[in-house]
Amino acid sequence: MIYLDYAATTPMDKQALAVYQQTATNFYGNTNSLHDVGNKAKEVLDYCRTSLGTLLHTSPNEIYFTSSGTAANQLAIQTLIQANKQKGKHIITTPFEHPSISKYLDRLAEQEDYEISYLKPNEYGEIHLKDVQDTIRTDTCVVIIQHVNPEIGTIQPIEDIGAWLQTQGIRFHSDGVQAFGKILTNVKLLHVDSYAVCSHKVYGPKGTGAFFLKKNMVANNQYDVLESATIDVPSIAAFTTAASLAINASTSELDRMRNLRVFFVNELLKRKLPLQVFTSPNQLPHIIGILFDEMAGDYAMLSFNQNGVYLSTGSACTVGNQEPARTITALQVPKEKAKNYIRLSLGNATTKKDLEKTIEICENILNKWKT
Repeated sequence: MIYLDYAATTPMDKQALAVYQQTATNFYGNTNSLHDVGNKAKEVLDYCRTSLGTLLHTSPNEIYFTSSGTAANQLAIQTLIQANKQKGKHIITTPFEHPSISKYLDRLAEQEDYEISYLKPNEYGEIHLKDVQDTIRTDTCVVIIQHVNPEIGTIQPIEDIGAWLQTQGIRFHSDGVQAFGKILTNVKLLHVDSYAVCSHKVYGPKGTGAFFLKKNMVANNQYDVLESATIDVPSIAAFTTAASLAINASTSELDRMRNLRVFFVNELLKRKLPLQVFTSPNQLPHIIGILFDEMAGDYAMLSFNQNGVYLSTGSACTVGNQEPARTITALQVPKEKAKNYIRLSLGNATTKKDLEKTIEICENILNKWKT
């Protein structure tokens, strides 16, 4: 088996799993309970909040745990909008945000009369600061830009955009789900007002997320609302363990991913296969987007699957709707050709041998498809 869909989800780290089991066994109390069992669980939660705050380079009182990355994005954006609603109802974003954001913004436009402006990327999928500056209006309340694109891996210039927005007093949210645990995610240096992360993208359990939110964004009566449900302390403990392990290994792993990507892309080019690989000057090497000249992405994905290679045709939250990846169409690729896209995403178990085998299988699939 060759698993190349780490951007969709990751297997749970063994140490994180052990922490989950230990916490579930020994600290099972409800953190809202006033007795000692509840207090012990609350102590674990507070420790995890401090740990995640340290990983994001912020204080624990600016960290909120959620049931998913989707909830993290939506709660953070909702809070920023409420904190800045006096500015107006204009929101700026990109055409390729995760569905947890794009669908939420669609609802705001349809039900609450918000106006959404979509920034146009360059040929690499990058958003330029000047485009943000040109789109800002007096009634702009929030800007939302992902840190790393989940379909081609482009890293957006969040630091520059955030620094400028800060001078304008405009709130800024970034979806850091694909960046966290792989590249530096210092929320202070990024100049963001909120930043979402997710457990199962960093070898933690599913059903757990978190977000950073500047403390001056939250009214006193909102704190309990942001974490109103019964807290899943074992999952949070496993999440923070997995995140810490991922970040500790991130520098060496980033170098390893770069080398694997260079090898893979060069081998594809040598074979002159009828496809193109999406590249960017500033790119997360873990994500490799491929567009076949003629072969449909669905056909390719199923063919790889039959050969024991598991990859995707886009974000796991959008597959199944028969629509091409939003990033690819945003790059002005015609809709029908955009359906020829597949994504490989590498992880901590990916080896050079895996990629050699994948290239061999890819060539065989293309040869079979031609006949």
